[in-house]
Amino acid sequence: MTIDTQNITRSPLGRMEARFLAKIGVHPTFSIQDARRVLGQQETDPTRQFLERLQTKGWIRRIKRGRFAVIPLSSGENRSPQLHEFIVAMELVSPAAIAYWSALNHHGMTDQLPRTVFVATDHPVRRPPGDVLGVTYKIISLRPEKFFGVVKDWIDEMPFMVTDREKTIIDGLDLPQYVGGVAEIAKVLSIGWTQLDESRLRKYAGKIGNSAVAKRLGFLMETLGLGNVEALRKVATLAPGFSLLDPTLSRHGKYNRRWGLLVNTEINA
Repeated sequence: MTIDTQNITRSPLGRMEARFLAKIGVHPTFSIQDARRVLGQQETDPTRQFLERLQTKGWIRRIKRGRFAVIPLSSGENRSPQLHEFIVAMELVSPAAIAYWSALNHHGMTDQLPRTVFVATDHPVRRPPGDVLGVTYKIISLRPEKFFGVVKDWIDEMPFMVTDREKTIIDGLDLPQYVGGVAEIAKVLSIGWTQLDESRLRKYAGKIGNSAVAKRLGFLMETLGLGNVEALRKVATLAPGFSLLDPTLSRHGKYNRRWGLLVNTEINA
C-alpha cells in the first residue's frame, strides 16, 4: 500500500499528517507504538490525539484498541481500508488462524460462503471483536493443545495463518457448529478425499483430544467408502459410550455400536 504525498497535501491535512501517512501507509496496519516511532514521539507526547484527529478526518480507521489501518486514496467515497478480512483477522487476536467454515471455503472444499469470518486462537478472549470494518468475526478459543495444523498463506502479498486441509476437517468434526454440521464435512470428504493426506488426518484425529472426532471420522469414511478405516481404528482411541454423530442436532436416531455413535443425521454415500 503506497500513498502519494503530493495528492494527500491537497486534502485538508497538515504537513506533519501528510508525512506521517506517507511513511506509515507502506504497512497494512499499525499500532500506537508504530505511530510514535514514525513521529519520533515519546509516551508523554499526544500521539493518541494525533491519531484521533486523522481518524476524524477520514484517513485512518481503528481496527481494535490501539491498532489502526490507513484508508488509501483509492478507497473513494467508501472511505474504508482496503484490507482483506483475513488480514484484518490476524490483527484481532494473537496467535490467530483462519479456521472452520472460513478455512473450508478458502481451501475450496465448500462452495458455501460464510458471512462470518471464523478465527481460532489458543487462549480465552475477554473482548470478542464482533464487527470490524463491516465484517463479522467469530473468535473460537481453543485449548493450547488443540491449536495445531496451522500454515501460512498469502493474499495480496500479505501473509495470514490458516488451518491446513486436514486440520480444518478435524476441527469441523470436533465443533461441527462452526462448519454447518457434520453433513457438510461428509460432503467435503466425499468430494475432496483425493486432496487430503489420510495419514495426517488419522494423526490429527488422535491429537485433537476428543474421542468423538475419531468416531465421526471413521463412520463417515466407512459410510462413504473412503480410505483405510481399519488403520484408523488401530490408532484411534474410541472411548466407551455413545457420542452424537452431529451434536448440533437432537438425540434421535439409530445407535451404531461399531463406532459408538448415535447416528442422528442421514449421510448419503
